[in-house]
Amino acid sequence: MRIYAPLFGLSLVIGASAQAGPADQAAAAASKIVDSFNRGNTRAFFTAHEDGALIVDELPPYVWRGHKSAQRWAADYDTDAKVRRISAGRVDLQKPIQEASDGRSAYIVFPSTYTFMQKGKKMAGRGSMTFVMRRHGADWKIASWTYSGATPSPE
Repeated sequence: MRIYAPLFGLSLVIGASAQAGPADQAAAAASKIVDSFNRGNTRAFFTAHEDGALIVDELPPYVWRGHKSAQRWAADYDTDAKVRRISAGRVDLQKPIQEASDGRSAYIVFPSTYTFMQKGKKMAGRGSMTFVMRRHGADWKIASWTYSGATPSPE
């Protein structure tokens, strides 16, 4: 009997993880959206936002909302990157430290690392990204995201 008890427990864990709940689905969608940004797929990145999504980030003007907020954030990010001579920007998300969902919307907090090249030096800033996601049919879209973190420093 002891031989089968651990196997039974393992099957419960596997069965539970195979059935992702709404918070897990929303977190997976947020990760996929950030991956599309990292790959330079701006169309997928923009489509993944609700029109008028609220964005808070570390570059001026620091907050974007209203029509085409994601597109305006991206334009400001590009302008800031040119001024500060930043290239190869990417955000890596770790396992969420908080996930909550009522099935229609979700709140997810990820530890994150923002890496980039600046004037030939590799830079990194550790922080977090917080997403509010809303379900649109079978898809999750960003209603809001915020980046919070330390000032990037040389790696």
